[in-house]
Amino acid sequence: MEIRRSTLKPEQIPDDARYVGLEHIESGTGTLTSELASAANLRSAKNRFETGDVLFGKLRPNLRKAAVAPFSGVCSTDILVLRPLIPGLAHLIALQLRSAAMLPTYERLVAGANLPRLSARDLSSMEVWVPDPLATERLEARAQTVSALRSAVRQLARDVDELESTLAARLSQGIRLSVS
Repeated sequence: MEIRRSTLKPEQIPDDARYVGLEHIESGTGTLTSELASAANLRSAKNRFETGDVLFGKLRPNLRKAAVAPFSGVCSTDILVLRPLIPGLAHLIALQLRSAAMLPTYERLVAGANLPRLSARDLSSMEVWVPDPLATERLEARAQTVSALRSAVRQLARDVDELESTLAARLSQGIRLSVS
């Protein structure tokens, strides 16, 4: 995989660009959210990423924050932007980086007591399992399905919350009974 090193200064970032910070990558799941750059009040340089890049949180890698970007945008410099050298492996790479099996490797390679980080050089030295070409397409499709199902479940949870709020609001407009 290739580590992308394209940074933008705050004044170069369009207001409508999507911004991803470490807080936007859910630990261990790869669920990714974002906010508009204008709302994020960006004050320092950010990494640029493209749709399909793998975003990996290098700060506290034991949190296993790795996701495939479904959109282009900018991200915190605490996030490494990775591009698979073989097309069609992004979801499999992100899945491996989130794997609990990677924890011993992260523990061995991190530096820094208060803010443990994994350097780009150490990440690039790590071996990532690549399936044989016949299995790649099938496994990548399954990894994409897992990602899509996570997104659907998350949206369903938001819909349930909204329905519950609407129901509570309607109930509060109903007939009031005094309890004695």
